[in-house]
Amino acid sequence: MDKTNVKLHYRGSLLWLIFWIIVFFPVAIVLLFTGSTFVLNQTRYDFQYDGSRFWLCFWVLIFFPVAFLLLFLNGYSLKIDNPNDLPVEKIEKSNKPPTQSP
Repeated sequence: MDKTNVKLHYRGSLLWLIFWIIVFFPVAIVLLFTGSTFVLNQTRYDFQYDGSRFWLCFWVLIFFPVAFLLLFLNGYSLKIDNPNDLPVEKIEKSNKPPTQSP
């Protein structure tokens, strides 16, 4: 049986995240998907939103479709880092201990 490990790192205030989970869950989802990183089976997924997260959450509360427009107009990126995609030479060089000159 394979074991799946998931780690989540949120780059914002956990107090606000918990508040919005309790008060209005969709805002918490938007906060998580605009400033978080998670690792799933040694692959890191980094979510980044380039616009103002305040206005994005405001429009989620007032009128949800405007939030989608802001996401697409301001730019939303997902960066995927997989250590298995690195060339073998690069992995070997990074694992060698630093040499000291005499």
